[in-house]
Amino acid sequence: MRISLARTLSLLPLLAAPLAGCSDPIDPSNLADRAALYAREMVHQSGGGVAFTQEDGSGLNTIANGMQGATDGLAGSMPSPLPPSMASAMGDAPLAAAMAGMPTVMTTEEQFDDTADRLKIWLRERVLADANLESKTDDEAIYRLHPDPTCRHIPSADDPPGTIPALSTSCVDDLTRLEVRVSLRADGDGVRLAVRIGPQGLELSVFIIHSDLLALEMNLPKAYEASRLIDQTLGSENPVDAQFDALTGKIRLAVHKDGEKKVTFSASVVEAIHIGTLESSGAVGPDVKLAASDPTIAVTADGMLQALTVKVDMGALDVLGDWDPMGVASPNRDVRVQVGGLYGQATFTEATDVIAATGVGVGAVSVDAHGARIFDLGLNANDMRRFDATIALNAAGQPEIQLTPRFDLDIGYHLGLVASEYTTPPASYSLNETYGVLLDNGGAPASIAAAPATTTFGGGIKVTAGTLTISSTGAPAPVVVPAGKCLTGGATVPAGAHPILGAFQVVDCN
Repeated sequence: MRISLARTLSLLPLLAAPLAGCSDPIDPSNLADRAALYAREMVHQSGGGVAFTQEDGSGLNTIANGMQGATDGLAGSMPSPLPPSMASAMGDAPLAAAMAGMPTVMTTEEQFDDTADRLKIWLRERVLADANLESKTDDEAIYRLHPDPTCRHIPSADDPPGTIPALSTSCVDDLTRLEVRVSLRADGDGVRLAVRIGPQGLELSVFIIHSDLLALEMNLPKAYEASRLIDQTLGSENPVDAQFDALTGKIRLAVHKDGEKKVTFSASVVEAIHIGTLESSGAVGPDVKLAASDPTIAVTADGMLQALTVKVDMGALDVLGDWDPMGVASPNRDVRVQVGGLYGQATFTEATDVIAATGVGVGAVSVDAHGARIFDLGLNANDMRRFDATIALNAAGQPEIQLTPRFDLDIGYHLGLVASEYTTPPASYSLNETYGVLLDNGGAPASIAAAPATTTFGGGIKVTAGTLTISSTGAPAPVVVPAGKCLTGGATVPAGAHPILGAFQVVDCN
């Protein structure tokens, strides 16, 4: 089986204990003990940090569910960081089972703690087991993963005393055919573990385990070559058979311990990513570039304060792909999508049931076909492309969003430039129109709230402060929703009305 990045992320966090000076020869047994202890503690701290978000009465869940009311009347390949055999013993961990959707009576903290205990055993007694130690120098120890002990399941609390865990037959078969080694080196107050595949020692991934950090790093071209060797050796239902004319980049997933029951999960593009794919015939496929950013996204969970903070700082994205409206063109890279970045920070505090967001925004977005601009999107162009927002439950128990200084979105469709390339011409309202959504209150905070459906009202958005204006360069007049009124959708568009704006109705909220 493959281990997903989501599951790998869940196996993270650690505690302290300094190591001896790295000028002395390493003691593999001591380092292995520390790695297992730190890894166990990090998972434990993670559980304490995120548990409050999973509670039935969590305000975060209430706000998320309540957002649905605002739409009722308006809406009409990454390699696995571990070989399959290497992690088979962890497959029945409670946290892994819960993430797979299996029912459990355990609390979130209990799931994390049980998984943490299993991780400690797995790392020390299945991977960095003394029986797996193949060689060592003053600064490196090499562990060759043998079917026994690597493939033995982790003991369960329900097992009778003296029970010898069974071997996984599929794991034994994999490790009999595939050479998997782990290089252990001292790193700070912890260790660096490199997973190497085959007699060539191709690097699949690197794990860094410190007293306050658990991280996974993957060099994409190296991981690709190692994954191909795994598939060629073991076979796979989903083999890594992609071809590339460009493959660069390095990613990092990490969990950092910030304090008691306070951890930060992060994902970073350590080195800029460039993935250019090729079809099996050699024809070009999609080409993706993503600028470096560290961290790209970070989520801090504070179980003591019951607060969750999400920070996004994604770099520029540039994607080339097929432009083939009629379905007859050869593979090409004639369409280009550019996003100037995504950024912002939001904090949810359970005690107040409030989400406070600052500096939220997106860089300029555009789509070109044959070099012609056919779509563009701009947000708050006069406000550094950012806004601040507060989301809270109002007196009616519905989510209400307050925005400062305003929300000013422009979306332009210019398909008329390429209309002749479509078998069926694009809709008239997409040929050359720019749509605007503006929520403004003259510089003061503007706000809208979810308005759920009733027996006489289809549901929609209530403007509670300021004015909401929806416009189009192709419509004679905008849709204007003043404070106290609601925006909803009509069953039909009136004759002669704009096909988009005519679908909206401004009504009393009842």
